[in-house]
Amino acid sequence: MARKDFFPKQLLELKEWALLYKLNIGIYGSALGLTALEISAQQALCDLIITKIEAALAAKAEAEMKNEEKMTAIENVIDTLRPKIKGYKTTSGYTEAIGKALGVVGEEIIIDFNTVKTEVLLTKIELGIDIKFTLEHCKGGYIYCKRGSETEFTFLKYVTHPHTVDTRPNLGNVASEQRQYYVVLIFNDKEVGVRSDIATISN
Repeated sequence: MARKDFFPKQLLELKEWALLYKLNIGIYGSALGLTALEISAQQALCDLIITKIEAALAAKAEAEMKNEEKMTAIENVIDTLRPKIKGYKTTSGYTEAIGKALGVVGEEIIIDFNTVKTEVLLTKIELGIDIKFTLEHCKGGYIYCKRGSETEFTFLKYVTHPHTVDTRPNLGNVASEQRQYYVVLIFNDKEVGVRSDIATISN
């Protein structure tokens, strides 16, 4: 019968494994016939795993923070410019040609607020569950979730750009639980269309 590989696949678990192995190979290495030099060499390998994992996790966290900062900056700039541009269009000097030159003439988009629907994509990452969905020209989305032993969906958060991470721990800190999510699109602070299909993932 095949045995499960004792090297963990998840980075945080692999880091904990390396820390434990490094400690205990120092305690039991001589009983296994290893020399002090061989023990030190194996501990150095563990240090390499630990260092690389910590660097990767730090880089990932920084990248996610930079992405959040980018999206916030973009939203702030757009929120600042939008009313100014809207004001330009009410002045006597504004023409369609000026609008096109400034790039502020958008194509007319027709949204059926009765049927508009988003699609949800879930991915398990180190920080939790990565949630992405399509905006479909709306202003944001309400995210609902049901996890573990919960019997009903509850509101998780409102996002104005279609990407967020659910960093909550599992209920009761269990090793694994099933999570389900759906998103309802928002326009002018109201839910519109129909909710997305329910997306399911294990955390």
